[in-house]
Amino acid sequence: HNADVVFPTESCIKIAIVEEIFQQELNLAQPVTISADDFVGGSGVLATLTAPVTLPLGDLATLTLSISDNTTSNACLRAVGGPDAVNARLCGWGLTQITIHRPIKFALEPGDPPHTATGTPAEFLALLGKLSEGTRAKMALCTDSAMLPRYLSVNPYATDLKVDTPPYTVVHKTGAVEGVRNDVGYVRQGKNELCVAVFTKNVPDPRWTPENLGSIAVGQATEWLCKRFL
Repeated sequence: HNADVVFPTESCIKIAIVEEIFQQELNLAQPVTISADDFVGGSGVLATLTAPVTLPLGDLATLTLSISDNTTSNACLRAVGGPDAVNARLCGWGLTQITIHRPIKFALEPGDPPHTATGTPAEFLALLGKLSEGTRAKMALCTDSAMLPRYLSVNPYATDLKVDTPPYTVVHKTGAVEGVRNDVGYVRQGKNELCVAVFTKNVPDPRWTPENLGSIAVGQATEWLCKRFL
């Protein structure tokens, strides 16, 4: 449904940024130093720490996909050569509608694109089919349950709690800004796996809570897809 419509991707684009790290086979142990000037607001924790902060590149990628840290996302983007490098990879894969326009920033200047990145649900499904195990493993650390997992029986802490694994496992990456709620990833039930990309825009609900109407819509769509295809 509206698979070829271009949407703001918001933080869902971070899977393409981290994937570029693995495609370039960069050294995950390479230390990266982030100064206070690199700090970005919004989601994440790094910008609340005392600068400068030095972490291995692999840890920055983990923070990017697990808690959607904006500061580490920009650091990973710099490490791979900026938006042009990621966009070139995507174009080489035939994904010409997914485009990173700029690093994440909140104080936009005249001429800045309004969104960090844009793309279509159809091409994000294709991107999910190309991701390395490294990126998928880091996506598995995302525990946000407001969208794709919302109406599914999941427990991301089942192993740690030593309890039975629930029927569904969700490996995903969310994206949100005012008017937008997105989520993309893999829903697994037993040996079956369903790739899902649900995007929204122009959501009239301003609430930054799990009850945002966009989040509910993404959850409902995912529940229907799982009942239909898994």
